[in-house]
Amino acid sequence: MKVIVLGATGATGRLVVTELLKQQHQVIALVRNTEALETLKPQFNEQLTLIIGTALTLEDAQLSSLIKSANGVISCLGHNLTLKGVYGAPQMMVRDSIQRIVSLAGPSRNTPLKLVLMNSSGVRNKDQYEPISFIQHLVLAALKLLLPPHKDNEQAADYLRTLDTSKHNIQWVVVRPDSLIDEVRSTQYSLHPAPIRSAIFDAGKVSRINVAVVMTRLLSDSHLWEKWQGKMPLIYNSEEYS
Repeated sequence: MKVIVLGATGATGRLVVTELLKQQHQVIALVRNTEALETLKPQFNEQLTLIIGTALTLEDAQLSSLIKSANGVISCLGHNLTLKGVYGAPQMMVRDSIQRIVSLAGPSRNTPLKLVLMNSSGVRNKDQYEPISFIQHLVLAALKLLLPPHKDNEQAADYLRTLDTSKHNIQWVVVRPDSLIDEVRSTQYSLHPAPIRSAIFDAGKVSRINVAVVMTRLLSDSHLWEKWQGKMPLIYNSEEYS
């Protein structure tokens, strides 16, 4: 497959790129700076294409051409945890990037473009019953008001959730990891259609490498894709519940 990766130089994005390359996929990484991925070029030079630019800065013609040639898109976009990253422009980076990808994908593709979006366990799937306490509701409302990245993640997920797929040749999965941690190798993990613990008051853990494995498997494993397509699975490390 040929896969476009957004947020490819982030902590999880780099792992996604590496997993895709190990599986012999072609990777188009949209980056602001190539330095973080240059170490992969000697080993995967023919598989890895680095494009300087983002889904919001590339010209329509170039981005449209890249999307047309691709089988899937994985977005690991996120805001840097600095004052500029949290409150600076573009505040709706994730939502706007996903909207632009969808708008340029077009209805004339022979097969649907598969889009995998990394999101957050703090974002609720409003299409199903995900009850939370009154206190957690207040906390999430405050986060939405005070922290633009939370609002951005919520609106990006809501955009895909409410997308009229009859007008867009797009299929999607929104992956919602709990608290991210760094681990050297992938371990056992579990996917759930709804939260099994509070994202605010009882957050679990999941490794970035497990998230990367799941996101790449979704594109390459047709049975896994059919199970979660159009849904918002949560991912946790299995040892959290052993």
